[in-house]
Amino acid sequence: MSEQRIVVGLDLGSHRVTALVAELGGRGLRVLGLGTVPSQGIRKGVVVGFEPAVDAVREAVAEAERASGLVIRAVFPNVSGEHFRAIPSQGVHAKEGREREITAEDVEQVIRVARSLQLPPGYRILHTLPVDFILDNRGGIKDPVGMDGVRLQAEVLLLMGDSSVLENTAKVVEKAGLAVEGLVFSPLAAAMAALQESEREEGVVLIDIGGGTTEVLVVADGAARHAEVLPLGGGNVTRDLSIGLGLSLADAERLKLDHAGLGPFTEADAEAQISVRQVGAEVDSTLTARTLRSIVEPRMRELLELAWDRAQRAPAARSAGCGVVLCGGGALLPGLTTLAAQLFERSVRLGAPLEQQGLIAELADPRYTPVVGLLRYGYERLVGAEEGEAAPRGGLRRLFKAMGRRGK
Repeated sequence: MSEQRIVVGLDLGSHRVTALVAELGGRGLRVLGLGTVPSQGIRKGVVVGFEPAVDAVREAVAEAERASGLVIRAVFPNVSGEHFRAIPSQGVHAKEGREREITAEDVEQVIRVARSLQLPPGYRILHTLPVDFILDNRGGIKDPVGMDGVRLQAEVLLLMGDSSVLENTAKVVEKAGLAVEGLVFSPLAAAMAALQESEREEGVVLIDIGGGTTEVLVVADGAARHAEVLPLGGGNVTRDLSIGLGLSLADAERLKLDHAGLGPFTEADAEAQISVRQVGAEVDSTLTARTLRSIVEPRMRELLELAWDRAQRAPAARSAGCGVVLCGGGALLPGLTTLAAQLFERSVRLGAPLEQQGLIAELADPRYTPVVGLLRYGYERLVGAEEGEAAPRGGLRRLFKAMGRRGK
C-alpha cells in the first residue's frame, strides 16, 4: 500500500489560527480536516507572545488532527506584517560560446543575478517572482527555456521580510512540534486561491482585510507587480466601537458582525434601535443604526482609500480595466463591495476560494482564502519536487512559479 501523502496549510492570523489538512491524489487535493482557534500571541502578522502563539498553533493543529484522523508533522505557514517590502530588480546573463539555446540553468543564473542586490539591513528575500524575460531586446517572454538567443534579461519582484520576524514565526511552528516546509507571503497564498485566470491576465488588485492587517497585491499579465501590508484591519473597527460606545472588545465585535453594514440605508433603517450592554452597566442601553454606521463607515473608508492609494504605486493598478477582489474576514461587512466600487470606480467582487476538487462547502468563505491558498501552494511545491522541478510550473503555477526559490 502506498504511503498517504498530505499537505497542511497553517494560517497565522491576528484573530484566528487555522490549520487545513488535505491528501494529495491523482486528481488534486482532497480536504480531510480543519482546525481553527482564537489567535494568541500574534498581532498585525507578527509574533508578540511566543508561548501563547505556540499554544494556538498546537490547538489548531490538534483540532485538524482529530477531524482528519491523521498525525500532522509538517506545515506550510503564512507570514505577513508591515515589515514586508516588494522591490523590483533586474538581472542580465550573456551566453558564451556558440550554444544559443536558453536552458533552465541560464534562467536560474539570471534570476541569481537579479537577487544579488544589496538588501536593507536585517532583511532576507522570501520569494523571487519573475515579471518578464527579455531575450536579445525582445520582451514579453514568460518562459525563455528552449528559445535561441545570446543576452537574457530578467525583471523580477523581490518579496523580502525582516529576518528576525520570519525566524520567530518559524520558531513558533517548530516549538509546536512541526516542521516548516516553506514560509509563504500571505497575499500570494490568497491570490492562488481567489483570483481567476482572466483577472490575473487583465489586471487585478487583491485586498485581503484581516483582523490586524490589510494586504494589498497587484497582479497583471500573469505576474505580481506590487505588494504591501498595512497595519490596519477589521480589528480597528472593533476597537473604535469599543472606545466610542464603552463596550468590551467581545461585545463590540458581536455588534459589528451582527448589526454593522454599509449597504442601502433608508431613514427607517437609520433609526432602528440596537441594544448594547456597556462595560460596568447593569442594564442594556440603545443606540441607532445611524450612530453605529457613523463609527464604522469612516474607518472602512479610510482603510479602503489607503489600500487603493498603495496599490496605485503599480502602474497596472491605474489601468481602467483593472478590477478589485476583496477577501478576508473584514470583507464580509455588508455593503463593503458597493462602497469600494464607489470609491475606486472599478468593478469589485467578494473573493473566496475558487471551486476545486475536494474543497468542502465550509471553505467557500473569504476568511479561508489564505489557508486554502497555502494548501494549493504546498501541493504545487510537493508535486513539483516529485517531478524534479525547482519550482511550481503550469496553470496557477505560472503566476508564482518562482515562489519555490526562497531566500536562505
